[in-house]
Amino acid sequence: MDPGASELQLAGRTRADQADACRRFLELSHARILALHRSGAPGDETARAYAAAADEVVRALFRAARAGLGRPLEVALVAVGGYGRAELCPYSDLDLWFVLPGREDRRAQELAEAVLYPLWDLRMEVGHAVRTVSGALALARDDLTACTALLDLRFLDGERAPFESLAHEAAQKFQRDPGAFVRRLVAEKSERHARFGDTVFLLEPNLKNGEGGYRDLVTGLWAAKARFRVRDFPDLVTAGQASERQVNALVLARRFFLQVRTAAHLHAGRKADRLTFETQEAIAPALAADDASTDRDPAIKPAVAPAVEALMQRYFLHAKAVARETERLLERCLVEPRRRPSIKRVDDSFALSDGKLVAHDPELFHHRPSEMVRIFNVALATAAELHGDTRDLIAETVAHPHGRARLGEDPQAGAELLRLLVDSRDARSPSLLELAHDLGLLSAVMPEFQPCTARVQHDLYHVFTVDQHQLYAVARLKALERGELAAELPLASQAMSEVRRRAPLYLGTLLHDVGKPLGKGHSESGAKLANAIAHRLGLAGDDVAQTEFLVRKHLLLSHLSQRRDLSDVAMVANLAHELHDEETLRELYLLTLADLSMVAPGNLTAWKEQLLRELYARTLAHFRRGPDLAGSDEGVLVKKRRARVAELAGEKPEALEGWLSSVPDRYLTTTAPQQIARHLALSRRRKGPVAVEVINRPRRSVTELTVCADDAPGLLARIAGVLLASRVDVLAASITSRALGGGRAEALDVFTTRDRYGRPITDPKRWQRVEEDLERVLAGRATVEQVIEERRERSSLPERVVPAVRTEIEVDNEVSADFSVLDVFTQDRLGVLYTITRTLAELRLDIQLSKVATEAARVADVFYLRESGGGKLTPERVEEVKRALGEALAQLNS
Repeated sequence: MDPGASELQLAGRTRADQADACRRFLELSHARILALHRSGAPGDETARAYAAAADEVVRALFRAARAGLGRPLEVALVAVGGYGRAELCPYSDLDLWFVLPGREDRRAQELAEAVLYPLWDLRMEVGHAVRTVSGALALARDDLTACTALLDLRFLDGERAPFESLAHEAAQKFQRDPGAFVRRLVAEKSERHARFGDTVFLLEPNLKNGEGGYRDLVTGLWAAKARFRVRDFPDLVTAGQASERQVNALVLARRFFLQVRTAAHLHAGRKADRLTFETQEAIAPALAADDASTDRDPAIKPAVAPAVEALMQRYFLHAKAVARETERLLERCLVEPRRRPSIKRVDDSFALSDGKLVAHDPELFHHRPSEMVRIFNVALATAAELHGDTRDLIAETVAHPHGRARLGEDPQAGAELLRLLVDSRDARSPSLLELAHDLGLLSAVMPEFQPCTARVQHDLYHVFTVDQHQLYAVARLKALERGELAAELPLASQAMSEVRRRAPLYLGTLLHDVGKPLGKGHSESGAKLANAIAHRLGLAGDDVAQTEFLVRKHLLLSHLSQRRDLSDVAMVANLAHELHDEETLRELYLLTLADLSMVAPGNLTAWKEQLLRELYARTLAHFRRGPDLAGSDEGVLVKKRRARVAELAGEKPEALEGWLSSVPDRYLTTTAPQQIARHLALSRRRKGPVAVEVINRPRRSVTELTVCADDAPGLLARIAGVLLASRVDVLAASITSRALGGGRAEALDVFTTRDRYGRPITDPKRWQRVEEDLERVLAGRATVEQVIEERRERSSLPERVVPAVRTEIEVDNEVSADFSVLDVFTQDRLGVLYTITRTLAELRLDIQLSKVATEAARVADVFYLRESGGGKLTPERVEEVKRALGEALAQLNS
């Protein structure tokens, strides 16, 4: 409030007049505070301003109500919770207690109602209670919310005696057994994380209740107040319970959280603590535009995505700091006075204090900086944890510019970090490598790693921050090396046991995305950074080159396996030529597997793993047998598949020879025998233009649709159009053409689908309509456009806001000897597949092979194309195709 702001005078006025006066006062106050917020004021400043405005209204109503009671009532008006701490955001609750010194008095409830009703008329959220001092203390024994409220008491008005009595008794209560209270806080924190997110790294985090969020910060403050009798975080420094760095981290995080909460609440017009993509995009330009990188992608809304990434990086940095420092604060609050700890010597530098690693000399890390890294290798060797005080000492040393510089200049630090990196015994969660990074060691030894820290990518595909993703990928390699994934990933586990040069593999995996903060072309820029880091860590020349190569090519195998025809012998030969030898193939395969596994939970699907495994096996065979014999295993597999299909169909193999010979070998090697047998039955029972089969896959939350029909140019477009008409979202598609003779062919197209809300489609009537529409369209009785118009639905439900995906269209004329390969990346929305395939049909292009996939909100569709008369696309046609597709996708849902 401004010093000259006039105090509200409400006594003797009607309830309506009181409400009008309060409303005008709040409107003026909120306008002033809004201007303060928009000017970039710290969050704690605006929070105090909101609390001060609320104080004026609440006090005025309380005094007016008290004046109307007649005879005096000894009562204190007390603010509790966030309001008690004067950390109030727009639309947050006002929590009020009316505190009586002794017995309950019915007039206190009347007084409370006289205050509350006008506040409710003003549409303010108010929590309240009428408490006696003894009643408040009794309730706190079993109710944690009431207990924590005793730590946030702030006197507003009335008689001070009840307030001071309650505050004194509460302080005595906490001093009697602070440990029990802190243990209740720890239990509540764990339960809350289970409900709101038990990791800092969530795409749409809960700012208040998630791990590392505002509530965790307050939990640490409550524990400190109860255990050390402090008023706020800075008092911990005076009490000798925290360093200035630790306190500063908590204070800055609180300031940031309150600023973001204020912005989020104002945007939503209500309490809104979940940072949805919509909220992030709405508030980021004002809060983080100055922090946004300058390499903006013109295809994404100007300034929004960079600002969002900058805002969320700041959020994750603060959340990590809060998670780390509040955990240490809670640990210190739980330490009980005891005798001297049990000390056991480990070596000249370290000892075990009650089983946890400590340094003999607190000055050790100043004199020998590399010992800050070596202690993690000692922790592996002894299976011990680092003592909390030791972790604090390392963090303090690294945070100081002098200490950080000395660590970076110590060559032994690099050697020790490399030892930790390649040691597969590090099976802890979080790993010791993660803990070293959290304390700042990785960035000190490898400054190029620092920009990756807490860096997010504003999309649905990359769940983890760049640094965390790379650390998780390393952990995945170590699990492979320990043999923990032998049953799940036998080929990868075998490959890991055959790796000869582990240092380049592990370092390449740790650094494969180190170029991400530099923008486009991160593989190339990351390779250059990796080269410098590998030299600094002391790798030999060949290992440096191998690390650089792995980083430069870390996307190659996933690209080829998911987007190219694996039966193309020339493609495999080119890959083998590029990789030079088996060892490089093996290391790149393992890096790719770890990378795909840790992009997001569940990202490495059985389908992706199978494709990657197949590409690895084919290329390995090429190295070992040469191009002429590399496909011999495939011939054996085809024979086995044919025999197995005949067995499943209950017929002799020779009876199925004609049908099985009509499908390409690629289909037989990449399709499960059970599925081939179902396709065989579907093909045989088709009598008219089309036959369909629908299978629900509840474990994957999808429905699989197989369409069997006469193959013809534009068939895929017509099927996609019918699916669009019925609001069927296509996640993946695999198309196969079976030769019938006489220039005729039969299509066996498999679509993985869901509804527009991400659920499997289980209604038989809906699929019956799809089949009927397909039959009409393929028989020529209706056009796709007519079916779309008939099935058109109008929905009033707003679409969920998700991060934008840039449309990219690429044509590769080199990878295949016979076809031009089209790659289309774009935002997922209903009708994408139909739009692409219709455009290709209108351009008179034949689709020989297609790999259609949707991951998160990103479509990645691949088409092997040729002209209707045969032959690849000319450069002029390539430009025509790219232009036509770009225009069609731009108009979709516009």
